[in-house]
Amino acid sequence: MVIADVFPQQPQSTHYPMRRSDLSVRFIEGETVILDRHRKLIHQLNQTASYIWERCDGRSTVAEVARELAGAFRIDADSAARDTGSVVRELERLGLIIS
Repeated sequence: MVIADVFPQQPQSTHYPMRRSDLSVRFIEGETVILDRHRKLIHQLNQTASYIWERCDGRSTVAEVARELAGAFRIDADSAARDTGSVVRELERLGLIIS
């Protein structure tokens, strides 16, 4: 699987997810806790989602994040692409990142 399959509407080279700057973020025991004051919600990300979240900086493409994830967690490229795509889609759905 390639990232373009995960995000068919956006070419992998132009999808640069970026964290919203108005969120309060804390790191607690390897996990990320995000406070969204506008929506009055708290989100807790596991270690994998936290790793992806940190790389949603508006400078890295989803494909680049997936490659980094594969190396950092020693998983195959297909699993990394699938996991990265799923996490990015969920973060977008929750309104925590913008593309």
